[in-house]
Amino acid sequence: MVGAVAGLVTVAASEALHHRASRRGFGDESGWDTAGSDGTEAVVVLGYPSRPDGSTHPLQRWRCRIAARSMHQDGIVVFTGGAVRRKQAEADVMARYACDVLGIPAGRIVTETRARSTWQNIEFSIPLIEHADRIRVVSDPMHAARARRYLRIQRPDLATRLAPAADYRLLEQWWLKVPTAAHELAAVARRRAGRMLVRTGRVDTTTMPTPVTTMASA
Repeated sequence: MVGAVAGLVTVAASEALHHRASRRGFGDESGWDTAGSDGTEAVVVLGYPSRPDGSTHPLQRWRCRIAARSMHQDGIVVFTGGAVRRKQAEADVMARYACDVLGIPAGRIVTETRARSTWQNIEFSIPLIEHADRIRVVSDPMHAARARRYLRIQRPDLATRLAPAADYRLLEQWWLKVPTAAHELAAVARRRAGRMLVRTGRVDTTTMPTPVTTMASA
């Protein structure tokens, strides 16, 4: 009984965190759900490693489905992710699934296969999306919120073009939301700990990596 209650609390907390994240980090915080419908858009789908046998991981499929339902006007879908843990680039595996299974037109798909971190997902996608009037970042909601923050740091001028993806649905893939929420909370804790070490003088900032390298490790 206690275990069941604890499980329900964990799922509810995860849902709340993802729901809040899905509404955060847009160009106009007060009108997050009323992004303009005119112009072109770019949907950036963040990568994740495939299974060892090369088949798509459930997280990859989830992100692809979010991308498919987030597409609105004419534009491109950028799948970003290199061959970090597998022989095949994450972007190629996800793009193939999106085209062959979900029916996203091949002519609208662009792949970026160098990125090895979330920071680089954004960094290397920017040249492909900076022309767009609207930019949607696709992943699980908490991860996508972190990526939007990275875009604000790297290119503040593009942050005003951020628009929501259709990434949050109540209890959708809740068994994936729980571990992804834990991962993102751990990333926040590491970032805050690093800032605390800098403020207290326990870290020599003159020997720290550049900001890009530091953020990529988060």
